[in-house]
Amino acid sequence: MTEKIIVHISRDHGSKGSVIAEKLAEVLNCKVYDDSIIDDIAREHDLDPEVLKSYDEKPRRSILYRLSQGGGSDLPEKMMEYMFEYFQKIAATEDRAVIVGRCAGEALENVDYNVNVFVTAKTAFRIQNVMDAFDLSFDEARLRIDEVDKARQRFHETYSTSRWQTFENYDLIINTTDIGIDGAVRMILEYLELRFPGEPEEEPYD
Repeated sequence: MTEKIIVHISRDHGSKGSVIAEKLAEVLNCKVYDDSIIDDIAREHDLDPEVLKSYDEKPRRSILYRLSQGGGSDLPEKMMEYMFEYFQKIAATEDRAVIVGRCAGEALENVDYNVNVFVTAKTAFRIQNVMDAFDLSFDEARLRIDEVDKARQRFHETYSTSRWQTFENYDLIINTTDIGIDGAVRMILEYLELRFPGEPEEEPYD
C-alpha cells in the first residue's frame, strides 16, 4: 500500500461510521479528524468553538453559490471556507489521515489519493445502536436518526455540488449490519490495498 492516502468517511447516523474511522486510523497509524475539526479551526482563526459547533454539519445558504457571485460570507459560510482549507492542508501535509463527514470529499475532489467511503446499515440495526449510545427509547432513536440524517443531507447539498446519497460519488459503500466495525475496517483496508498497491519489489540483481 502506498504511503499517501486520505480516507473520507460519510455515514448514516447509527451505522458506526465514526467508530470505524477511529479503528481505521489506528491501523493506518494516522490521525482521525472528526469532532476535533471544529476546535482546530476555532483555535487557528481565533473563533469561539461553541459557536462554530452550533453550525457543525447543519445547512446554511450555499457557500459555493455565494462565493461564485462574489458575495460576502456570514459565519457558517466562513467556517466552511476555513474547513475546506483545513482539509486541503491535511491532504498536502500529511501522508495519511481519516476524515469524518463535513463535505471533505468535495474539498478533496481533485486529490488522487483521497478515498470516499459511505457507511450505512439497516434501519433496525441503526435504531438499536442509537438507543444504546444515547439511552433513548425506540421512537426517540428513530426520530433522532431521521433528524440527524436529514440535517447531514441538507448540509452536504448546501456546501457541495453533489447529492449526499448519490452513491456514484463514493469509492466504497459498506453496510455494517452483518459485518460490524471490524469487518468494515477490513473491507476498507482491502480496498486500499487493491487501489494503492505501492511499488512492486525489485528483483534482486544477479
